[in-house]
Amino acid sequence: MISHLLADVADTLHRTTRVRVFDRAGPGTPTQKRRTRRPALADERAPEALIHLREALAPRPDTQVMDWMEWPVLWLELLGPDDARSTTPGLLHCGWLRWGSDGDLELRNPTAIVQWLTRWAPAATAAIAE
Repeated sequence: MISHLLADVADTLHRTTRVRVFDRAGPGTPTQKRRTRRPALADERAPEALIHLREALAPRPDTQVMDWMEWPVLWLELLGPDDARSTTPGLLHCGWLRWGSDGDLELRNPTAIVQWLTRWAPAATAAIAE
């Protein structure tokens, strides 16, 4: 099971062409009217940013699927080539990635996501560093 989940994470990140970063309230639903949606802290399409994001969100290969009783501090809306939402994983400030209902995966390099946020989404850096 874990190998399928890790493959799904890698495949989704590889297909991502845009990422939008939201605070702990999240992006809302795609059907919400534009005026009632929460603003993104960052909206990034740069190929270099996406390459670094893939590296920053890479789970440890030996990670265990956990279910932390903690709400994510940031949400990353991952969009595909047609700007359709692929998934919206959450970042837990202790170095874990919430992958939807599948559970929480430990990041290979927790400081890499802080570095990515500092460079590509500075408005979101304070939330993850707390």
